[in-house]
Amino acid sequence: MTRPPLERTTWREHASDTESGRSAGGDIAGIGLLAGMALGFAGYFGGFFAFLLVAVMGTAGLATGLVLEGRLDLGALLGARGGRR
Repeated sequence: MTRPPLERTTWREHASDTESGRSAGGDIAGIGLLAGMALGFAGYFGGFFAFLLVAVMGTAGLATGLVLEGRLDLGALLGARGGRR
C-alpha cells in the first residue's frame, strides 16, 4: 500500500516546476507573432498612419510593462543624462 504525499500540489505548481528548465523563447516568439499580426491588421485596414500609431503605442506599452516588472530602470537612464552638467 502506498502512502499519500505529505504535501499536495496544485496542477499549476506542478506545471511551473516541469517548465522551469525551458527558456522563454517560445513566449517571446508568440508575443512577437501577435504584435506582428496587430501591426499587419492596422496597416491593412487603417493605412500607414494607423500602422504607425499601433507601433508607437505598442512601444509605449512595452516600456511601461518593463518598468512595472523592474526590468527597465528609468531613474538610471534619466540620472545618467542629468549628471553631465
